[in-house]
Amino acid sequence: MGFPFYVVYIVAVFIAALAVVVSVTENRHILGTLFMFYVIAVLIITLFVRTYDMEVKTILDPFMKYRALAKDFSKSGWKCFLNHNGFASEIFLNILLFVPLGFLVPKLQENFQKGWKMLLLGLAFSLFIELSQLVLHMGCFDISDLVHNTLGSGIGYAVWHKWMREE
Repeated sequence: MGFPFYVVYIVAVFIAALAVVVSVTENRHILGTLFMFYVIAVLIITLFVRTYDMEVKTILDPFMKYRALAKDFSKSGWKCFLNHNGFASEIFLNILLFVPLGFLVPKLQENFQKGWKMLLLGLAFSLFIELSQLVLHMGCFDISDLVHNTLGSGIGYAVWHKWMREE
């Protein structure tokens, strides 16, 4: 992925701050603005910071990263999880990146307050990004990213469902 590991902390702090704001405000304009900035940030991170590549890159094996991570773990132990360019970091960031989607959208749109709808939206947004990377030759179409991003939106939904929804 190429991002320095501190990006994980920045994203995590941003998500925590976002969750606090979302939990204390009912102002739809503030929530809508936060959602707009979130979507723009995701598109910048996943599309616009990438460079054009003549070669189309795809990873259609959803378990490739896990096998590579297991191999790295067998060689270097737990240190492989601290490698900011490693598969563990990439998996974690892909999940973390979609967590806000799962708790912002149900707060903004009542028709997305069902878990399966949020998972479907997370999958659709992730598929849009992956297909854009494929068509624009900016990044790699990776099936496992679809899984991890959808999982992130599901985690975000679970956070909203457990702690943020109106009782």
